Amino acid sequence: MPRRKPSLTAAQIKQHIAAIKKEIEKQRRLARGNAFTAVTPEEVERKLRRVNSPFIDWQTWSGNVPGGGTQSYTVGVYNPDPVAVKNLFVHVWVGSGNVDPVAGTFLMNVDPRFPRALMPAFDGFTLGPGASTSVTVTFPVPTGLPTTNYPGNSCLWQATWHDTGRYLDRGVFVFAVP
Repeated sequence: MPRRKPSLTAAQIKQHIAAIKKEIEKQRRLARGNAFTAVTPEEVERKLRRVNSPFIDWQTWSGNVPGGGTQSYTVGVYNPDPVAVKNLFVHVWVGSGNVDPVAGTFLMNVDPRFPRALMPAFDGFTLGPGASTSVTVTFPVPTGLPTTNYPGNSCLWQATWHDTGRYLDRGVFVFAVP
């Protein structure tokens, strides 16, 4: 049975936006020269009105990684729900998936030269009500790649151990292999 999203008041939305903005400002300072993106207040409001939460609110990564190096990607996750959400994972891969609006095929747009990565280990992470956290995923960049930019993708999802899991959100990051 699908989860019903509780309606939020304008004051609650404003509080969530303020909390997320504070976290984004902190993380932007910590990014120190890495690539960084974050949601806007308008995007936060849209995410708060949909069924899928928690959601990704910021991300940072190594902008340039030579072949043979390691890409480090960190994603921020925020839970606006009034209850804790458990069994959360972040799946990361390289490919053109972000342009695909269908979650099932979005996950299949994979550049096979790169490994897929999933964090954290069993049984994922739990995020309390109104809380945020970050998850870092690293993966090796193969040698012998053409010098160009590569799109990385992240998928935030919730495992359901004996049924279909829940897709929650996605992000995209672009890094160069010089």
